[in-house]
Amino acid sequence: MTRASTGLHKLDAPTPFEVWRIDLAQHLEHVAIASLSEDERARAARFVFTRDRDRYVSAHAALRELLAQRTGRAAGELRFGAGPQGKPYLLGTHNCSFNLSHSQDVALVVIADAGEIGVDVECLRAFPDASELADRNYTAAERAELWARPAHDRDHGFLRCWTRKEACLKAVGSGLSIAPETFETGLAPIARTVDVVGPHGSHRVRVDTFDAGPGIVAALARIDAEDCPVPGPGHHMPHSRL
Repeated sequence: MTRASTGLHKLDAPTPFEVWRIDLAQHLEHVAIASLSEDERARAARFVFTRDRDRYVSAHAALRELLAQRTGRAAGELRFGAGPQGKPYLLGTHNCSFNLSHSQDVALVVIADAGEIGVDVECLRAFPDASELADRNYTAAERAELWARPAHDRDHGFLRCWTRKEACLKAVGSGLSIAPETFETGLAPIARTVDVVGPHGSHRVRVDTFDAGPGIVAALARIDAEDCPVPGPGHHMPHSRL
């Protein structure tokens, strides 16, 4: 399904996720931009470069449109709370979990009825410092798996592992308090259950890689609702370490 006016494309995704890809370079209608809150507009105004400001506005306006469709509420009337590290949650409902990630001109929004969820996306590109980053952030088994890959495919493998780890951390809401090298997602594009241990206990996270389009690497993660507290001030989002 595509909504050309806002650059939204619904993707095939594993159950129970609903995933949308957003073309951040596509012009947004003024009515969509008008739905942003004063806080969102103030954040957008702080970007130094116009390109970055436009990407932020496009992503957040599209997020509001999607959540409005999901909840039956007006996009401009949606209100969000935020945890200590910035992970937003939707006020007024406990049956609509969501997460947003972007890379260059691509953003992904994932929505589910329940549970803590995380999504991460990266546009495929060269990483001259992949070895250094892997040494700091990957387990020994993941590093071995990376260097066993053909040289021409290592950047893809590196990003596949990276997005899987970031999606897990965003689902947990750990901020930078959990080091990515302390848990193992692997590079293989398969569903896997991962134990992520943080300062407040252990979390069983289900992570999977999925197809978000040519030149895009993406992963989803979920903690089942029965293992999650109700969304509120204790929930927070990590900042990307890439």
